[in-house]
Amino acid sequence: MTLTLATPGVELPAFQPGPLDAAGGWRDHRVELPFAVAEAAGSVLRLEFDAGHGPCPDLLVELDGRRGFFHPAVVRDDRAEVYRHGPIAGSCVLEIALPAAWLAPGDHVLALTTTLDAAAATGPVDVPADALGGRHREQFGHHFGSGITWRSLTLAPSATAAGPAPVRPSAGARLFSTPLYPLAGGQLAELTVDVPAGASWPSAATVVVGGESQTLQLAREGREFGQVRVRFPITELTAPTSAAVTIDDAAPTTFTLAPQRKWTVHLIPHVHLDVGYTDVQGKVLELHSRNLDRALDALDRDDAFAFSVDGSLVVGQYLATRSEKRSQRVLDALRSGRLSVNAFHSLFLSGVASLEEVYRAAYLAARLRDEYGVPVGYANLTDVPSYSAAVPSMLTALGIDAFVGIENHHRGGNADSDLQHLASPVQWEGVDGSRVLTHFSDTYSQLRFMAGDPQTVAGGAHALVRLLDRYERADYLPHDLAVIGTHADNEDLADGDAAFAARWNAVFAWPRVAVSTMAGYLDAVRPLADRLPVWRGDGGSYWEDGVGTGAVVIAEHRRAQVALPTAEALAALVARADDTYRPNRAALDAAWDGVLFGSEHTWTWSHANAHPHGEQVGDQLDWKRHQVHSGYRTAVDETRRAFSQLGELVSTAGPTVLAYNPLGWARDVEIEVEAPAGTPFLLDGAELATEVLEDCNGLLRYRLTVPDVPPFGYRTVPLGAARTLAPGEEGGAAGGGSSAGGSSAGGSSVAGDGGWAPVPPSLETSRWQVEFDPATGSVTTLTHQRTGRSLLDDAAPWRLGQVLYVLNGPAALTRGYDPHELIHSGTPHVHPPAPRSTLSGRRPVADRPELTVTAATMRPVGLRRTHDGWRLRTVGSAPSLPSIEADVLLRDDSDRVDVTVRLTKERELAKESVYIAFPFAADAPRFRYDRQQGWINPATDHAPGACHEWFTTQYGVVVESAPGGPAVAWTSADAPLFTAGDIVRGAWPERFEPASGSVLSWVMNNYWPTNTPPEQDGELTLRYAFTPLPSFDPVAAGRFGREVRVPAAVSEVTRLDKFGTDPRPLPAGGASLLDLGLPGWVHATVAEARDRDGLLLRLQDLSGDGGTVRLPVAGRVVRCHADEREAGPVPVDDSGAAVVQLRPWQVVSVLVRGGEGGR
Repeated sequence: MTLTLATPGVELPAFQPGPLDAAGGWRDHRVELPFAVAEAAGSVLRLEFDAGHGPCPDLLVELDGRRGFFHPAVVRDDRAEVYRHGPIAGSCVLEIALPAAWLAPGDHVLALTTTLDAAAATGPVDVPADALGGRHREQFGHHFGSGITWRSLTLAPSATAAGPAPVRPSAGARLFSTPLYPLAGGQLAELTVDVPAGASWPSAATVVVGGESQTLQLAREGREFGQVRVRFPITELTAPTSAAVTIDDAAPTTFTLAPQRKWTVHLIPHVHLDVGYTDVQGKVLELHSRNLDRALDALDRDDAFAFSVDGSLVVGQYLATRSEKRSQRVLDALRSGRLSVNAFHSLFLSGVASLEEVYRAAYLAARLRDEYGVPVGYANLTDVPSYSAAVPSMLTALGIDAFVGIENHHRGGNADSDLQHLASPVQWEGVDGSRVLTHFSDTYSQLRFMAGDPQTVAGGAHALVRLLDRYERADYLPHDLAVIGTHADNEDLADGDAAFAARWNAVFAWPRVAVSTMAGYLDAVRPLADRLPVWRGDGGSYWEDGVGTGAVVIAEHRRAQVALPTAEALAALVARADDTYRPNRAALDAAWDGVLFGSEHTWTWSHANAHPHGEQVGDQLDWKRHQVHSGYRTAVDETRRAFSQLGELVSTAGPTVLAYNPLGWARDVEIEVEAPAGTPFLLDGAELATEVLEDCNGLLRYRLTVPDVPPFGYRTVPLGAARTLAPGEEGGAAGGGSSAGGSSAGGSSVAGDGGWAPVPPSLETSRWQVEFDPATGSVTTLTHQRTGRSLLDDAAPWRLGQVLYVLNGPAALTRGYDPHELIHSGTPHVHPPAPRSTLSGRRPVADRPELTVTAATMRPVGLRRTHDGWRLRTVGSAPSLPSIEADVLLRDDSDRVDVTVRLTKERELAKESVYIAFPFAADAPRFRYDRQQGWINPATDHAPGACHEWFTTQYGVVVESAPGGPAVAWTSADAPLFTAGDIVRGAWPERFEPASGSVLSWVMNNYWPTNTPPEQDGELTLRYAFTPLPSFDPVAAGRFGREVRVPAAVSEVTRLDKFGTDPRPLPAGGASLLDLGLPGWVHATVAEARDRDGLLLRLQDLSGDGGTVRLPVAGRVVRCHADEREAGPVPVDDSGAAVVQLRPWQVVSVLVRGGEGGR
């Protein structure tokens, strides 16, 4: 039977450091394991471990004093174990056959020692003094060290144990060429001789390579079995060459040695920018500025030094906080190319950021380029392990032709994730056909993860041979390879061993270690661009699940994403109508800076899960919340400023509501307005019907529809009456007060019960046949009248709009505490760790979570008739959700169904999730979700290694029944995360195979083990809508999503605003402020040009077919990059209209020079 000799973490350390591990004291580490056997038998000692930190140590294996030495072979078949950091981490299985004579019945002692045969790594070269024994980074422990992580250690009977005595074993050999070329000439070959236990130790090996013979001594003191390795010089190979190895007097073994290319390894010093995480944001930003000071000093000391800045935010902060002289030095270094800077402001979640956010993320770098001459030729996203398929398209629009994706696969990868790294560099093709030169890097801090820290030549030889072996392939073109990162997150640049490259290059001619920048590496491989493989596909939404840990913040971020473009457009168009005005550029730019932090990938303190009530947890989260809120608040304020200006330009006869449509097509817009009870809303003299949503002592909140608001235009709704009393003189409720609810014409009072009627078993409307569960108020069946199609899955385990609370573990599990049980604030409290499961990441050896799914307990408020349809309301609660209110609105004149959920969340430290269910019926469901450009079918459009368990949407999701069948378009205004077919179960699937057609809005979670808030609370309103489609229609779905997410802006012209009623320049009833006559397949946005000369117009193809757009605008039209650099004139047709060609899914930016208004 198999005997387990030790359990990792018990008799055997879970991690056993090696002699290149600084935290372990730069020494060998020995472990002794006593064991006993009942009878003598030939056996196999099996050692299983991971080599996930630095160079894998050699192993000295001793059995009762018999010494064996081994060079473990690290195997990396795929990226299935994503917690092994770095590009050479892998697993090891070492099997050692032991003769029965060594295992007599009774007690034995097995000793395992991590050690290093330095000469076997470097060969016969003179190695300069390494930084052994010096100061190291104590804060990282063994993270960047060198050692092994034990999995198992067993002794099993060998297959021959019961047979006759085996023939005395003999030594065997393996011979390879290596990519190591010493400065003295030639290159190194590697001979490894295996010596079985019980065999005679060989004395020498004669090696003949291409007719040249040499004898290698194999005797090693203190070794009785195992392996001996020799790296020795041979004449440089230029073609496959025959070789033979003869061990002592044994028969020769023949080999063919392959030539190895002469590599240049681009070592790219780089400190990762987390805006927060390791420390509070103010300190972090100063640290990165200080690192630029450190970089300047390093440039002075070392002509070979170079450094890559992880975000243009760092340079912007430096220029704002340093002297003119010092700032000029950084700008000079950037202009020289010795420093390079990321075109992006910071490191964002590319599926969460909006199209305009991504563009604005490049504006700071564009300013550095335009004002200071700083080269900006590439962008990088660090840490985030997956990217939207629109990234190449967005970069191309920005005029950037290269990208570096530096992926941290912790909680973000699967078995296929290595494929992108092994293919890199590639031409990554975006959804619109644009291609950018791209390198996908397996993590940052790569040098540390491979060679240990501080680095040694021996550790480098271990690491680089293994690394380069993965790329020494006929299908791999470059001779240049990037090793990205010498530092970790937010780390002092001075804390590093910058001399490794010099020490390495003093020994080896090749691979040459060139200290480089990201720009320098990309320049080296750019000549191969036309011959590189093409990479296509979307990476899914790894790490984007983190936004669910701050649901209230991300909901405001979603609102800001659409509110800021609305503010910019309205301000720009008002200024176009009258050049007395101009947008508040400084405020709007500052707002964009704040909103960018909403999609930045860090949330809060790195230790938040361990210490959930530490000061930094709330402090860092408050900083992020403040940035987002300030951006949103500014958008609201600047929209109101522009409305006030618009009100001055529009002819009005008294108090008037202004409704503005921010979209480029005419539409009916729904607005909400507060007014005293009895206020009539007039359109062209007729009174509009309304629904009363709330009543505060006679001040009512009305919902009404303003029809046919022009594109980029407004309509006016005069108020038939308005409050005239001075503030504080209302004297209580206004006349005619009513309870909230019900429909009215002109705000007439309704019944005190709000117009709610009991929920019936069924309801037939002009659009729908509906069946209800009267006890809970839930919709059980929803059948489309015109097609007879049932939209909901009767077999689904959840109902439409149902709130699901999911807990990891038994319902009684909690990691929180009851504050009422604390005697005082200083009473200690503990937080036991959450159950270890695959929820926290892809862990092949971890258990799946034990999930308890609890549907909210709901009761009906009732069903009521509105002016435009029917509203169903239910209320209830769920664990940690004490208040839930859910509305379903069925409209008379539209197939659109709105679902609105308002909930209150209490803090909970147990691993939890909140979902809202949409159980759509679909046979063989096909899902598509949108990115900034185009739509993604995760079954066919995901790249290898992508995330298939959760997703993020910009404007919509389409669920289609089989290819070409009927579909449903669904939009979430406030929560970007969703799952398809089922909740998240920690499965980390490698293919997308949905269990059903259900869409589940994944509103909240706290699954992350770091970086994100461990608990959340707050008030949240979540708006959803869906509509049936005959089949997948990207234009219809894209327009539907934008109409839901981009609401009309609304404001009131009061008597205090404007006393005069004389005619004004703009029509009283309404007008378009920019009538472009766009075809239905085009979406457009508008803003003021940054140089204040005209408008910036972005045109986007929603169809996937492309086409021609004609712009009948006054003024010269110039094509520009997305950062507003002019790129050339736009042709005009015979009518004088500018003619713009759009490729499928493409976004084109143009500048419309000049203006129309003035006084």
